[in-house]
Amino acid sequence: MKKLALKTLLIALSLSSTQVLSESHGTEKSHAPLVDLGAELKAKTGSHDGSHSTSHSPKAEPAQSHNKETQNTAKHDMEKEHHAVHWGYTGEGGPRHWGDLAPENISCKIGKNQSPIDLRDKAAVGTTGLPQLDIHYRDVPLKIVNNGHTLQVNYPLGSYIKVGGHRYELLQFHFHTPSEHKKEGFNYPMEAHLVHKDGDGNLAVIGVIFQEGEENPQVQTLLDNLPKTIGKQEIHRNASLNPVMFFPGNTEFYKYSGSLTTPPCSEGVYWMVFKHPIEASAEQLEAMNEVLGENARPTQPVNSRAMLKSWAEQLQEPSLYEFY
Repeated sequence: MKKLALKTLLIALSLSSTQVLSESHGTEKSHAPLVDLGAELKAKTGSHDGSHSTSHSPKAEPAQSHNKETQNTAKHDMEKEHHAVHWGYTGEGGPRHWGDLAPENISCKIGKNQSPIDLRDKAAVGTTGLPQLDIHYRDVPLKIVNNGHTLQVNYPLGSYIKVGGHRYELLQFHFHTPSEHKKEGFNYPMEAHLVHKDGDGNLAVIGVIFQEGEENPQVQTLLDNLPKTIGKQEIHRNASLNPVMFFPGNTEFYKYSGSLTTPPCSEGVYWMVFKHPIEASAEQLEAMNEVLGENARPTQPVNSRAMLKSWAEQLQEPSLYEFY
C-alpha cells in the first residue's frame, strides 16, 4: 500500500510540473511585446542593458537606421525651408546677401551691369542723338498694392512709351525711400520707377527722383488710398493717377544699361532716369517712408559701362579779363 501511494504521488508531481511549464510558456507567448521600441532605441544608440540578445534580427538594424537617416534628412529639409531667409533690405536677407539666398539670384552677386548707380554729369557722355521718348499714358482706376517691399500701382495694357519708335507697355510703377539712384553722390528722399516691357519681354524703366518742396497731388492720392492689407491689391474706381504727372518739366535724362534693383537682379534693363527731380512736401515724403521703410538697394559699380545723357554740354565762351 505504501509503495502504491508513493508511486501515485510521484505521478501527480510529474503532471503538476508539466502543467506549470506549459502554462509558463503560454504566458510568455501571450505577453511578449510585438515591437519593443525601447529596445530598438537602445540598440541604435548603443545603450544595451544585457537583457535581450536576440530580440531583433541583425539585418533589420541597418534598414531601420537608414529609415531614421531619411527621416532626419527630410526633417532637416523641412526646417531649412521653414527657416529660409526671404530677401529684404536689412539683416540676413539684406542686399549684400541677395546673391546667396537662391540660385536664380546669382546676378545680384556677380553681375557686372547692376543697378542702381551714381549719376554724375561729368562721367556721362553728352549727346543729342538718343532715341526720341514718346509717352502715351491713359487715366485708369487706381489699382494699388503693398507687396511687402514697396507700394506699387498696377496698370492695364494700353499705356505705353515709344523709344525711337519701339513700343514698351507700362506694367506698373512703384517707389523707393530714399532714392536708389544717387545724383552727384547724394541720395534724394524718394524715387519712382515706371516699369515697361516690350513684346519680346525686354524691360525699360523710367526713374523719377523726388526732392522736398511743394505738396504733390499725385503722392497725396496714393496716401489717401493706402492698402489696408499687405499683399492684396485694392481697386479705387473713384481715384486715378496718371504717372505722366510725375515727369518733370525738363525731360533731360540719363540712359544706361542696367538691371532690376530687386532679386533676381536680371540684367539687360534699359534705364532712363530724369536729371531733374520733382517735388513732394516734407510731410508726404515722411509718410511714404513710414509706409515703405528703407527699401533702397545701395548703388553698384559702373564698371565698363557707358552712361549717356540726352543733352550735350554747351561750350562756354572763355571769360574776358581786362587789366589796367
